[in-house]
Amino acid sequence: MYIVKKIFLFLFLHEFPLLRKGNGKDDMNLFCLLVIVLINNTMKNITMKRYIFKYLKLNDYKFEYRLNMKLPNYLNDVMIGLLLSDGSLEKSSDTSNPRLSVIMSMKNLPYVLHLYNLFEPYINSGISFLNVNKYITVRFKTISMPQLLYYHKIFYKKNDMINKNEKVVPKEIEQRFNAISLAHLIMGDGNFLKERNLIRIYTNSFIKNDVEFLSFVMYKHLHIKSEVLYDRNNQYILVIKGDNVDITRNIVLPYMHPSFLYKVGINKDNLNLKFNYFNIKDYI
Repeated sequence: MYIVKKIFLFLFLHEFPLLRKGNGKDDMNLFCLLVIVLINNTMKNITMKRYIFKYLKLNDYKFEYRLNMKLPNYLNDVMIGLLLSDGSLEKSSDTSNPRLSVIMSMKNLPYVLHLYNLFEPYINSGISFLNVNKYITVRFKTISMPQLLYYHKIFYKKNDMINKNEKVVPKEIEQRFNAISLAHLIMGDGNFLKERNLIRIYTNSFIKNDVEFLSFVMYKHLHIKSEVLYDRNNQYILVIKGDNVDITRNIVLPYMHPSFLYKVGINKDNLNLKFNYFNIKDYI
């Protein structure tokens, strides 16, 4: 295997001689990134060259992040929760790389800033604001990058009837769904009903079978029982009640942004909490 890598590296460095950055590890990482793109057949040759050339202009820490062929573990878990809720992946064409897009109302600005901080190594622009009929939204987008191809492949399926990709709950999350993913799912689509001590997760955009599968995965990995209830117009939501509300709180609390603690029935003013980034520094 080592000899095969050396052969490919030789071919790579002759095809792209200007990509050397001074050490063999970076060269090999760039090459591996190139191979991923080629295997997925998502870039034309000139687009691929342009994409990799951009790496040479990055700050060192961004360079290191973007050379990795996978997202850090923590961002992977955040991504799963985001894509199950308000996050989306955009592709400008069938052959382009995806980019993460987060758009929320102005009242959710603290959470959007939190997400921006998490994904900042993959962002080249700032947060933007859009005012339409006095309704203000706040948004950011990552760069288009091959590291997101996997997520687009599992979360989006082509609906031939409308010739459009639709988001699904992928079977692959059964292998990795944890407290971080659930925290971001609740922050995106959760709601606490104080009168009945319920946590509702508005999974309306998914079909019933997907919602049932998500309920199963939550119980399998986190031992949280939830009910799949009919909401309206053939749409279904998840409801967490009883002792499972306390279980959920204890599990997700370390990963919730303080501005969204109300979604699990916690008054942040009583706790004076701030998100502790030191707790996740080894995973991001």
